[in-house]
Amino acid sequence: MKNQELHCPICNGTKAKIAGKDVKLSGKFEDKEFLTIPLTVLQCTQCGYYMFFDHSAEFTAKDS
Repeated sequence: MKNQELHCPICNGTKAKIAGKDVKLSGKFEDKEFLTIPLTVLQCTQCGYYMFFDHSAEFTAKDS
């Protein structure tokens, strides 16, 4: 898998904070319920957009 730098799809910002680890989303559609795999949730520090990643994503921190 190719490593890519994080870019917010809304504002194109490159900084985010972790809003949650091992988060499982659940829902209901018509008569069926679903539960997702554990996800990491990041929130863009510029616009507040939430991004969801599975455990195949790797996160690093860079100090500038």
